[in-house]
Amino acid sequence: MLGERKKICCGCGNDKDNSIFLAHEKMLGMGGAFEYLNCAACKSIQIVDIPDHMDVYYPENYYAFGNLIKSKGLRNQFKKIRKTLFDWKLWFFSYPEYYNWLSPLKISKDAAIADIGCGNGQLLYELSCTGYTNLHGFDPYLKKETSTKGLKLQRKGLYEVSGQFNLIMLNHSFEHMVNPLESMKKLSELLKPKGQLLIRVPVTDAEVWEKEGINWFQLDAPRHFFIPSQLSMRILGEKVGLKLNLVVFDSNENQFVITNLYKDGKNMKEYNSTNLINQKFIKNWKQKADILNETGKGDQACFYFKNNG
Repeated sequence: MLGERKKICCGCGNDKDNSIFLAHEKMLGMGGAFEYLNCAACKSIQIVDIPDHMDVYYPENYYAFGNLIKSKGLRNQFKKIRKTLFDWKLWFFSYPEYYNWLSPLKISKDAAIADIGCGNGQLLYELSCTGYTNLHGFDPYLKKETSTKGLKLQRKGLYEVSGQFNLIMLNHSFEHMVNPLESMKKLSELLKPKGQLLIRVPVTDAEVWEKEGINWFQLDAPRHFFIPSQLSMRILGEKVGLKLNLVVFDSNENQFVITNLYKDGKNMKEYNSTNLINQKFIKNWKQKADILNETGKGDQACFYFKNNG
């Protein structure tokens, strides 16, 4: 498949009327131009030639590699109470964002949960603090493997993972995988019968992609190998026997804040919201992001699949 990336869409298999464009590395200011294919059928995009040494584009200070922040005592008790109140729809606090995209899953505290591309494992750690007891994190770039009661973090890529799980999550890691169809096939094999798969990923349905093109920050060349559309995600699921039950857009103001930063020729190292972006604009952009999410035009979404086998 790798030799055909310039002709055939990895998402739907289309090879007619596809186009090629150039995207540049903008996040870290490293430069370099990379060819991407834009599928005429499903509208997904994919990098054509994957750099030989991708580790160069994931330096030690890459945002996903920060240190795991632990808590204990009263702080952990508060986390348990806060999650319980959220589940009871008693919203007395400002809740973590991930509560919202986990809530449709209705997953039990003892369910086997895997986070593929878990980064430093912070999300799983927070879940363990709220009472989840069977958590597994996998990331090929994990600094330190960890094994504690109810939580295990391992330095593994997707194809090294074994076992089966009630829930598998990929939180902005699917777009970093070389072959989306083979990845979906492996994920389906790792799911238990009636198991659920949550993939959070940027999407080309986004209005900001349509308007801003190669300045869209979630293009993130060359780290993002494949950015799907809603259509291509549905197709991928169907090909491996997974049913797409729900799509929820959850984009935020970054689609405007960082994209405008890139348009000004700056990179993420130069980002400082207090002096580069007027707070009034950020408030307006948050409101605009909410509107785009409601209309299916935000720049990222949660895809909820189920293994009905």
